[in-house]
Amino acid sequence: MFAVNKRFSGLLLMLAIIMILSACSSRAGSSSAEQTGAGTETTNGSTETTAAASNDSGTSGNATRIYKSLSGDVEIPAEPKRIVTDMYVSDLLALGLKPVGAVKYYLDNPFYADQVADVENIGDRGAVSLERIIALNPDLIITPSTDAEEIEKYKKIAPTVVIPYGTFTNVHDEIRGFGELLNKSEEAEAWLKSYDESIEASRAKVKAVIKPEETFSILEVSDKSYYGYGDNFGRGGQAVYRALELAPLEITKKELMGDTQWKEISREIIGDYAGDHIFLTVSEGNANYQGDSIWQNLPAVKNNQVYELQEDRYWYFDPIAIQGQAAEFADMIVERAQQNRK
Repeated sequence: MFAVNKRFSGLLLMLAIIMILSACSSRAGSSSAEQTGAGTETTNGSTETTAAASNDSGTSGNATRIYKSLSGDVEIPAEPKRIVTDMYVSDLLALGLKPVGAVKYYLDNPFYADQVADVENIGDRGAVSLERIIALNPDLIITPSTDAEEIEKYKKIAPTVVIPYGTFTNVHDEIRGFGELLNKSEEAEAWLKSYDESIEASRAKVKAVIKPEETFSILEVSDKSYYGYGDNFGRGGQAVYRALELAPLEITKKELMGDTQWKEISREIIGDYAGDHIFLTVSEGNANYQGDSIWQNLPAVKNNQVYELQEDRYWYFDPIAIQGQAAEFADMIVERAQQNRK
């Protein structure tokens, strides 16, 4: 019995030695891999790039960057492939990127709807489906949300960058901002070059038929009153006042081009807010608007210089929509000027 135990003990000792040698070899290999695979950290504007460690198959993993957002630093993929956004579809498309999921309202945008037919609908504004987002397995979420609870839910799904509505006040800053976020600055400049050329062509069309002193108003008709709009609240405002640089009334500049961008206007005083030309947003129910006697006596109405805008096309005010609207407005103005000369 003792002899058997002795031989057994010898075998155990040999096995222990072999295991120790194997472990040492494994640690040495691991240490070597860590030293050769560790990334370097570089700073580029508001982002810092860090290479990820190699995966088990020996291929390089995805790099990450630190994006310095308004709400703090966020570690994001250096080149995100599966982006979900509940607002900024236009900015991604301008940079040559297509989100895997977006809110229905923005997928319905007529100025790029043909480019997003295969993008997953994640719900609508104020009713986003977290289940749909999870199913898309995003590697980055971009949101304008200021709801802390909603943002935390997004963060549990994927790295989340918060860009509050109003962060950017013009197309150039917006596209460049997204170019920086998504490491697409060259693409941003290329798109902006095309945008500027398009806008300049639209401005030239308008200048050929409009005198510098002619004024433009943006109004919307409702059942009992009107609404007036400024240069940063949709209804074509960005295209009319910023892109085409058409002249607003003094009252528009004073009351509707600051923090306040819209106001309700009673029918009795609509003349105070009516320029030489009026872009009038209408619904299907009040198309071909005739108005009352006050409306009929406005100079813009008498001179056939009212341009009706269907609401669901001109609510949008993203970069691609602004470019498209500017071109459409220029054509409207030129066509009407030609008609009025006959």
